[in-house]
Amino acid sequence: MSPASYIDQQASGTYKRIDLNPMDLLFLNDTYMQRGFLFTKQHEEGTNDECFNDKISHLKTSSLSRTLDHFFPLAGRLGIEKHEDGNMVSVYINCSNFEDRLFLLTGVRNCQGQSHPLLSIQVTELTNGIFIGCSANHCVCDGTSFWQFINSWSEITSSSGYHTSLPCPVFERWFINKTDCPLRQHLSSVDKSLATTSTNEVPPLDGLVERCFHFTKPNIAALKERASLEIISETKQNMRSRSCLSDNWNGSRELKIKILMNSRTKLIPPSPETYFGNSIATGIVTLKEGELVKRPGFGFLASMLNEAVKSNNYEKSRSFTESWIEKHLTSSPGGCTRIIGNRFLARSSQWFNMYGTNF
Repeated sequence: MSPASYIDQQASGTYKRIDLNPMDLLFLNDTYMQRGFLFTKQHEEGTNDECFNDKISHLKTSSLSRTLDHFFPLAGRLGIEKHEDGNMVSVYINCSNFEDRLFLLTGVRNCQGQSHPLLSIQVTELTNGIFIGCSANHCVCDGTSFWQFINSWSEITSSSGYHTSLPCPVFERWFINKTDCPLRQHLSSVDKSLATTSTNEVPPLDGLVERCFHFTKPNIAALKERASLEIISETKQNMRSRSCLSDNWNGSRELKIKILMNSRTKLIPPSPETYFGNSIATGIVTLKEGELVKRPGFGFLASMLNEAVKSNNYEKSRSFTESWIEKHLTSSPGGCTRIIGNRFLARSSQWFNMYGTNF
C-alpha cells in the first residue's frame, strides 16, 4: 500500500533515507509488533452486507493510504549499506522503496525488512464482524509510535474529509551529540541475523501455556491499594528477617524481570511525544526466585519495579547509546522480547490509546 499523495519527487526530499539509531537497531532480531481489533457487525435498520463491504473497502484502501501520507516510512523497506572501509554495514529506512502489496508478517524478524514490508494490514471478514490485524517493523517504531499511527488511521477513517486532529509525526532520529552517522555494524552480525531467518514460523515455547486476564478498573484500584499497604508493611519489618530469607535462598535460581519504558520526556532536550521511532529504556529487576515466592502478596515486587521505573533518565539512555556505538551491540536471535527460563518481559504500556479506535 502506497501513500495516497506519493509522487517520485516526494521520495527525493529530506526523508528519502532515515538512519536508524541504537534504540532502533536493538530490535533487529525481534519479531514484528502485532495488534488486532475485533469489531462486530452492527445490525441496524437499513444496513446490509453491501454497505458493510463498502466500509471494509474504504478501510483497506482510501483511509489507509491517506494515513500513510503522514506515516510514509511504514510503506518503505529496510536498506543495508555496505562500507568499503572494513567489514561494516549500516541499516536504514529506505522511504523511496514503495510496493503496492501487503504481507502477513507473523514470525518475520525486523532484520528481514529488506524483503518484507515494514507495515502489514490484513482485514479478515468473520461471520458476524471483522478482525483487523496490524504488523509493524519494530526497528522503525516503538509502541508509542505504532499506536499514534493506528489512532490517526482510525480518525482519518471516521472523517468525511480524510482529516486528523492529531499532530504530525516527527521522523528526525535522536542521536547524542557528535554521532557519526550512519551507525556501522559488523557485516558478520547482520549476516548471522539473516541466516537465522529461513522460516517465518515462530518456534514453539515448550512447557508454556498462554493465558489472557481481564482486569476491571475496580480490580486494578484494589490491587494498587493492596500493593501499597504491603510495601508499607515491608518497610516496617526488621532487617534480620530480610537477611534470613536471603541466606536461606542464596542457592536458588536468579530471576530477571524487564520492563520497557518510554524515554521521550527523559532525554535532554526532550523528544516530542510525536517522535516516530524507538525511544525506549529498559528497567531490570533481579532477585532470587525463592525470595519472591516467600514474600507474601506482591508489594515487594511492585516496589522493586517502581524503583526500576524511577531509574529511567537521560543518563541511562545516553549510557546505552554510547555503549552501543562503542561495542556495536545487536540482540541475539529472538530479540530483546524473548522469554527463556527465568527471564520475563513486560511490554505494551497502559498509556496507549488501545480502546479509543473506531473504524
